[in-house]
Amino acid sequence: MFLLVVLACSGSTLVSAQGALTFHDYNAVNIYGDTVSLSQYYGKKVMVVNTASFCAYTPQFEQLEALYQQYHQYNFEILGFPCNDFGSQDPHDDSTILDFCTGNYDVTFPMMHKVSIVTGDTAPVYKWLQRGDLNGVQDAHVAWNFNKFLIDESGHWVAHYLSPTNPLDTAITNWIMSPSVITDAPIPADQNRAVVFLSGNGSETPSLQILNNSNAPLLSKLTVLSVDGRSAGTSLTVNTQALSATAYKLDGLRTGLYFVIVENNDMRNVLKCSVNR
Repeated sequence: MFLLVVLACSGSTLVSAQGALTFHDYNAVNIYGDTVSLSQYYGKKVMVVNTASFCAYTPQFEQLEALYQQYHQYNFEILGFPCNDFGSQDPHDDSTILDFCTGNYDVTFPMMHKVSIVTGDTAPVYKWLQRGDLNGVQDAHVAWNFNKFLIDESGHWVAHYLSPTNPLDTAITNWIMSPSVITDAPIPADQNRAVVFLSGNGSETPSLQILNNSNAPLLSKLTVLSVDGRSAGTSLTVNTQALSATAYKLDGLRTGLYFVIVENNDMRNVLKCSVNR
């Protein structure tokens, strides 16, 4: 059983215009040649980076991997897209690129098939990232290697950072650790899984919402901790039937930031929730 957990609590994010395509509407090919539906990242914050092996910014692989190691546990993903468009600084094939990334920088985050961004046949996902008429937010021209795009849990375009921005910049890490917001994107139809999120802001009692989109019952253990790691007095074992939805009130949470731990079989997700009273 695969469990994905998302918290929809107080906080803000830049949301694409109604009717615009989302990141999750696209497919891509990974570095092993497999087609990947980007809808699998529903419920995760994502950074998309165009990489190169022989660039002055190539050492950013080290910071990217450090970012991934520190924040992947908080439903955060990095996708690296090699590209040779800028200064011809990634001329080799996918296998050689993968060997370079893992051998020199111990990269463990997903690397994708080498793409075209501004020359030749631009990859569809990079058209979406750069064109406001597709992403519903703004144009963002990629002019060099190691541009960074941030995508929220619903697949909406959030921000674009240029090459010099360190992946560990506080603007990025603060965004990763900000409370998650699910806006208007439904669970992708091709995802046979469950989504769990919190609703209720301000003086409302937060409610744990479980949408089980799978064909089997879901049994999960949920624990809420304060930001300093102490128990917040909330621990539930939640049983949701297949293809159904349930809601559980989480009483007694005062103003503050909380970590919500959801465990299911061998899956363990740690999320963030902000409560305002």
